[in-house]
Amino acid sequence: MFAVVAVLARRPDLLVLGTPFIAAAVWAVLLRPTRPLGVAQSIGHRTVREGEATTWHIAISDPENRADDVAAVLEAPMWVDQQPVDGQVVVSPRDDGHDRLDVFIRPTRWGVHQVGPALVVASSAWAGFRWEAQNYADSSMLVALPRPAQFDAAAPAVRSPGLVGVNRSPRPGSGTEFASIRPFQPGDRLRRIHWPRSLRTGTLHVTATWAEHDRHVVLLIDALDDVGESEGIDGLASSLDITMRAAGAIAEHFISAGDRVALVVLGARGVQRVPPASGYRHLRRLLEAMARVQPAHSVIDDGRMPRGLGDGALVLMLSPLVSPTALQRAVSISDRGLAVIVIDCLPADIALQEPDDPFVGLTWRIEVLKRDRDIRRVREAGIPVVPWSGPGSLDVVLRDLHHRVAGSRAGRR
Repeated sequence: MFAVVAVLARRPDLLVLGTPFIAAAVWAVLLRPTRPLGVAQSIGHRTVREGEATTWHIAISDPENRADDVAAVLEAPMWVDQQPVDGQVVVSPRDDGHDRLDVFIRPTRWGVHQVGPALVVASSAWAGFRWEAQNYADSSMLVALPRPAQFDAAAPAVRSPGLVGVNRSPRPGSGTEFASIRPFQPGDRLRRIHWPRSLRTGTLHVTATWAEHDRHVVLLIDALDDVGESEGIDGLASSLDITMRAAGAIAEHFISAGDRVALVVLGARGVQRVPPASGYRHLRRLLEAMARVQPAHSVIDDGRMPRGLGDGALVLMLSPLVSPTALQRAVSISDRGLAVIVIDCLPADIALQEPDDPFVGLTWRIEVLKRDRDIRRVREAGIPVVPWSGPGSLDVVLRDLHHRVAGSRAGRR
């Protein structure tokens, strides 16, 4: 342009000024890539615990090695922190034409989060070539499992009538714990003969043992409401945050003891039930099912009894206890003769979470009074209600429930 103007206007000075620009433009065109760059995006771990970090990888392939600058921008969804904070990374190309950009991501709340894809931008020398790529097929689903709260239960749980597992049954059978010495009966194994008693009495006696079984624990999660404000793993916790972390801690405790644990979710979209099983692989299934729970914010409850509540099961209901539907469900399960424990997961500071609006706190104080009235009615029906407070939350109620059930079975025998 400068050359044309200089010739037409007879201005050699313009030609001198335009020569560097013309040379740079020609050089940029000669160095621009003839083939597009290759981009591959992936996530380091598709499943992590909330609060744990993973990496979003961006691999750049430049076979001609003509890219001068490569940058990427990753927009993180809600509840996902990233490092760098703005998600922008820049790399200088290497001689082999293979570059890699990494963004560290950290989910701060349980759930399923869609991450990526990142916008990748490359340019050649003298900005003669600019290339952008954002393939939405490269996006990945990041499953953030609830991080179990601290929990232990020193008290024994209610015994189920099965005869398999590591816990002592109230009935005799094939086991390892000594029960008594009794006369020999047809079908007894010869290795159980108690020779000192047999030689002393002149009749065969055998050693009787208690049977061993596993417990059947059902986690009944109330997802009808999510009460309170959630700020992730590093801040305030809503009722559903407390519920999921408490359920994960309880499931991990009982599964580590060899018990069978089932999951039933009330009033949520997605997974509604996980059948009972044992083992750490099943614990992973339970945590993944909890991570996919989405509150429907409306009453979705057909009123039918959940499946999988077999005889002798211990039902642990985790609920903020603000919905009469959940309280009625606990009473109906107890009326079937099952052992039910209701765990209160309402945030303790629910009335103080909106300090700028005094009417919100006043409304919650009134709601808590109504809630206390409903809880008293549930307790009068014989259902224990305990607040979740971490380790030792269920020790007293499990011990009392165990003694009561064991006494009733002894009375029936």
